[in-house]
Order: sequence, then structure tokens, then C-alpha cells
Amino acid sequence: MKIFFFGIIYFILVQCTQFVEDDFQSKVLISSSGEKIFVNSINRGVTGDYQLSIVSKDSLRLKNRADSIGSVEGLNPFIYKFKNDTLTLFFYEKIKYKVQDKFNSVTVIYKIINEKEHLELSKRTQENNGYFSVPIHEDIKYPSDMPKPSEP
Repeated sequence: MKIFFFGIIYFILVQCTQFVEDDFQSKVLISSSGEKIFVNSINRGVTGDYQLSIVSKDSLRLKNRADSIGSVEGLNPFIYKFKNDTLTLFFYEKIKYKVQDKFNSVTVIYKIINEKEHLELSKRTQENNGYFSVPIHEDIKYPSDMPKPSEP
């Protein structure tokens, strides 16, 4: 009976997790000189609430589970803006991550923001217009006959 019980537990914990795929996203940013950098994130787990993120020269960085050194853990770890070859990373209350790659034509700036600024920038990330979250918000395409969710 114990073997049967442990067999079921093993199946649930190990075998069922193989059916859950990681959600990998990569956003390319291109400098005026053509240099490409990538803001990559991967969400893992049944509910996708385990997130790793990184800014890198490699578009596939984090896709492999073993390739997470130098990444930041947590949902929506920073907000960013890319303009005039400058990548600005905005952090709520404290800087939680430093980019390890060195770029030829892109400058990285780190800014700490307060709660009011964070709320304002978070609203702007919903529009994906100049400010972005990690991962980028995607519009949900609801069926035309389905009522849209109400605003909070």
C-alpha cells in the first residue's frame, strides 16, 4: 500500500510537471548603430508564477533552465524604457538587478522610483508605449460576444 501511495505522489509531482511548458519571451531592442540587445523572461511552474528575467546580447538566454546565472528572480522585476541608445531600468524602492553584459552602443541607467512613480509607470506599461514591463503586457483578444472585464 505504501508503494502504491508513493507511486501516485511521484507521478503527480514528477511526471505531471513534464506536461507544463515554460513561457519564454524575448523582446529585441536595436540601437542606432544596429546593435541588438534582448530583454528575456521565462515563467515556469503550473501557474507561471516563477519568473526569471535578464537583459542580454543573446536572444535565447534563459530558454535553457541551466542558463539562469546573472538573472533576476520575481514577477515584473523592473520597468524599462529604450530611447536614444539608452536603456533605463526602473526599480521600485531598490535596485534588484544589474546587467552583466557590456554593450558597444547602448548605455544602461538604473533608477529607483517611489510608489507613486511606480503606479504611474505601471499604468503606462499597459499601453506598451515607451515604457514596458517584463514580460511585455499582451492584449487579450476576447471573443466579440464576450463582455469585456470591468476596470478596477
